Amino acid sequence: MRNILTSILISCSFVAFGQPSIASIIEENGERFYQHKVEDGNTLWVLQQIYDVPVEVILSKNPSLKEGLKLGQIVMIPIKKIYDNIEDYIVKDKETLYGLSMTFEMSVDELIKLNPDLIEGLKKGQVIKVPRYATSEVKVEQESEVEEIENPFVIDTTTRNSIREEAAVSFSDSTVRYIVMADETIYSISKRFMVTTSDLIKDNNLSSNSLYEGQVLIIPVKMERIDEVDFGVITEEYDPESDDPLIFEIKDEYSIAILLPFHLDPATGYSKYLSYLSAQFYMGASMALDSLQAQGLNAKVHFFDTSNDSASIIKVLSEEKFTDMDLVIGPLVSDYMDLVSAYCKQHKIRMVSPVSSDASLLKDNRLVYASVASNISLMNGLALYILENNADDNILLIKPNEANSMPLYEAFRKTFVETDFDGDRPNLIETTVDGFKTYIKRGVNTRFVLPTLNRGTAVKFMNNLNKSSFRSNADNLFVYGTKEWLTFTEINNIYKNRYNFHYVSSNMEDYYSELAINMNRAYRSIFKTDMSKLSMQAYDVVLYYLSCFFLDGKKQHLLMNDFNMRQVSQDDGYENSKIFLIEQEEFELIKSRESN
Repeated sequence: MRNILTSILISCSFVAFGQPSIASIIEENGERFYQHKVEDGNTLWVLQQIYDVPVEVILSKNPSLKEGLKLGQIVMIPIKKIYDNIEDYIVKDKETLYGLSMTFEMSVDELIKLNPDLIEGLKKGQVIKVPRYATSEVKVEQESEVEEIENPFVIDTTTRNSIREEAAVSFSDSTVRYIVMADETIYSISKRFMVTTSDLIKDNNLSSNSLYEGQVLIIPVKMERIDEVDFGVITEEYDPESDDPLIFEIKDEYSIAILLPFHLDPATGYSKYLSYLSAQFYMGASMALDSLQAQGLNAKVHFFDTSNDSASIIKVLSEEKFTDMDLVIGPLVSDYMDLVSAYCKQHKIRMVSPVSSDASLLKDNRLVYASVASNISLMNGLALYILENNADDNILLIKPNEANSMPLYEAFRKTFVETDFDGDRPNLIETTVDGFKTYIKRGVNTRFVLPTLNRGTAVKFMNNLNKSSFRSNADNLFVYGTKEWLTFTEINNIYKNRYNFHYVSSNMEDYYSELAINMNRAYRSIFKTDMSKLSMQAYDVVLYYLSCFFLDGKKQHLLMNDFNMRQVSQDDGYENSKIFLIEQEEFELIKSRESN
């Protein structure tokens, strides 16, 4: 299996948070239970996540819990019988718990429950228990042009259940009949036979990229000669200023740089907060790299400490090996993104901005990919949404008091007023933080759009709205701000809840999704802490872009993003155009609408 070599140019220490104590196991009436002692902060939902047992089941075994949990109380939690059919599996070199959990479609916790010794670590050659998957018989109709030759020869082997298995192919003069081995992907097979994944999918009428062990593939080849294939390699004559298609060299091994301000040498510009954020990003990226390794990516990944100043970044960029990078992710601080993007443009290297950046970063540089839409793009998206969905409502555009928010105000106004629209265009009323009161009408939905980045302006508006809300039913008042409002703790959450607070964002974290819960368990088992929003973003960014660029766009399951990259213009870079409209409901942020 191909592997990722991670070059660690930094050393980090991670904060560990307290975990629930290990529960003892007892057996009653033929059923096994965990005996969980209730600790401070435990809730039924927490117990459900820890033991992966539904709340309803826990309550059925502990009727007294209907009156609530008490500190020190013993809760009997039934132990799930995870799998009826299991088999032995021999651990291969460089395999990890997380990679195996993905291979066998189970959580890390479930894998450890099957194999308690795994708590002490994973070793090559170790025999572990895994779920047994029944393999269906594959019937492939004989095609007239496929004339199989007897005595196929062995091209690879693998060991499963202590049995050496051989991967065999049969050749004709124009096709190969290949039997898929365990853990192989459409990408790895395409590289082995030097055909494109799209041809493999087309020639075998596949509905997806998924393969299973024992599947038979028909692979087109030419046995009488080897044709040279032009992969569109970037040559010295390639001009990043032109509008030619962006085509990159296919390599056996890629080099990737991730720039983070760890600031391991606390000197001028040191920020404990930035250093902590870098550790979070590093941990999320590591989880993604683990998954990509299991999928066959072969890459050297270098983590560079950029500190928090331009001199450190220039020093990193001046390293000789940096010119050989195929992709740069970062930096994390927007102040230095222009510096890195200029370098990447000059040296023909793709660059991914993993966090919020200014729209100007994409101008005249087709090698830059912005993972988070700029605030101006978000305002354009919000204007289109309100224009198309609120024709009968009272739309008030509140002018901010500060200069740095005016581009957002103008972006919303321009899109709302000038966009071609077939329906009845809602009337847009432009007013101020102090002058909106007279426009509130009882019985009519009033939607306030205040595109401000300023804490003081947002707080003043919400206070004025609360004083004037008697003019209408609160259910008819809707406030649209920016994602920055989430950090404005001065705004009472009761106000946000009462006046239907909304904002637009490129992503939305959902800690309660099945994927997030399973991922967090794996993350916790490795790093002894829970995933933060930034570590989830790092996981998504690394998994998505490395898959797009180096694994033929293999579909990935992401935690908080649904990337939809669009080129801003023919000469500019690419921006994530996926926009989520998020609202606060019962003091929780929920996804209201989404659009591309």
